[in-house]
Amino acid sequence: MTFSGFELTREMKMLQETILEFIDEEVVPVETALPGDAREIPEDELMKLQRKAKAAGLWNLPVPAEFGGGGLDTFEMVIAAEAGSQNRFGMPELAGGAFGHQVPVVLYNARPEQIQTYLIPSVENGWRWFTAITEPSGGSDPARSIRTKAERVGDEWVLNGTKLFSTGADESEYGVVYARTGEGRNGISAFVVPANTPGMSVRPVPVLRDHWTTEIHFEDCRIPYENLLGEVGQGFQLAQKWLVRGRVVMAAQVVGIAQRALQMAIEYSKLRSTFGAQLSSRQSIQWMIADSAVDIQAARWLTWEAAYKDVQGQDARYEASVAKLFATEKAFTVLDRVMQIHGGMGVAKEYNIEHWFRSLRVSRIVEGPSEVHRHLISRDLLSDRRKLQS
Repeated sequence: MTFSGFELTREMKMLQETILEFIDEEVVPVETALPGDAREIPEDELMKLQRKAKAAGLWNLPVPAEFGGGGLDTFEMVIAAEAGSQNRFGMPELAGGAFGHQVPVVLYNARPEQIQTYLIPSVENGWRWFTAITEPSGGSDPARSIRTKAERVGDEWVLNGTKLFSTGADESEYGVVYARTGEGRNGISAFVVPANTPGMSVRPVPVLRDHWTTEIHFEDCRIPYENLLGEVGQGFQLAQKWLVRGRVVMAAQVVGIAQRALQMAIEYSKLRSTFGAQLSSRQSIQWMIADSAVDIQAARWLTWEAAYKDVQGQDARYEASVAKLFATEKAFTVLDRVMQIHGGMGVAKEYNIEHWFRSLRVSRIVEGPSEVHRHLISRDLLSDRRKLQS
C-alpha cells in the first residue's frame, strides 16, 4: 500500500508533548550546566533524571509492557525518538540515557531463565549493556566478516576472537556477543556474556563522537552453555528481526536533532546582524533555512512511512533503508548549514551544534553505512523485488 499521511492520535501527541516538556525542563538544564567538553551526563545527575523519568512514565519506552517497559510499537517509538533526541546527548540513547539504557531486543524472545537473569533486572535497574558484532575485518556483512569463534566444550562455550566498536563495554553489566559456530549465515550464534568474565578484556576506542566505543578481546573466555540465545546458528536471524525498528528509530533521532538545530539557527538569524542588517534578511540564509526545513519534513515522512508499514505487519526493510539513508544524510547536511549560519559560534564547544555535527557524522555509518543502504535499495529495484511507486 502507499502511505498517504494521517494525523497523530491524541495519545501520540500527548506522548510527544510529555517527552519534549521533560527534555526542556529536566534534561537541558542539566546539560547546560556541564562543561563544553563533557562526554555524557554524570552518573549522579543521570540517576536523578532516571527517577524523574520513571515517575513520569517515560521509562524504557520500547520494552514490552510484560517486562516492565513502555510497550511502544515502532511508530510510537519513532514519535518518541524524534522528541527524545532534542538535547545535547540525544544520541545514541534518548535523553542521554535518562529514559533508561534500552534493552537488547534479542532478549525479548529469550528463555524464561534468561529473561529473569538479564532482561528484567535491566529494565528495573537501568543496567548498561553492549552489543558485539563488528570485528576488525569489517562489519557491513557480518555473515562473512565474523571470525570470533564459539566452541562447545562440555557444558560451556569457549570464545576466542576480537570485537571492535562495541559501545559501552567498559561500563556494562553484560553484553550480547555474536560468534561463529558454523559456516555462512546459519553459522552465527548469539551469546550473553557477563562483564568481567575471565578471558574477556576491554579497552576504550575513542571515536569522533563523544560517546566512545571499545575493543573487546576474547581469549579462551568460558561461559555456561545456557548463555546461548535461541538455537545454535540463529544469531544472524535474531539480529535481523529488529533491523527495521533500529533503523527507523535512528532516522527519527537525527530528524529530531536537525529540527532542534534548525530552530536554533532561525532564532540566531533574527538576533545576529551583519553590515547593518539581520542575518534573516539575507537571501543566502533564507535559502539555507528553507532547504533545511524541506529536508527535515521529507525525512520525517519517509521515516513515518517505514514505521507505519512495520506496525501494519508488512515487510518494511526497503522503506527502512530509504528512511535511514535519507534522514542521516540530510540531517548531517542540515547541521552543516546550521553551523555555517552560526559562524564562529557554530564550532564553539559551548554550543550543542558541533557536538551534534560529530554525532550525525557517525550516524551515516552505524546501523548500516549509507553505501550499504544504497546497495540494498538498488538491489531490490534491479531484481524486480521492488517496483517504483507511482
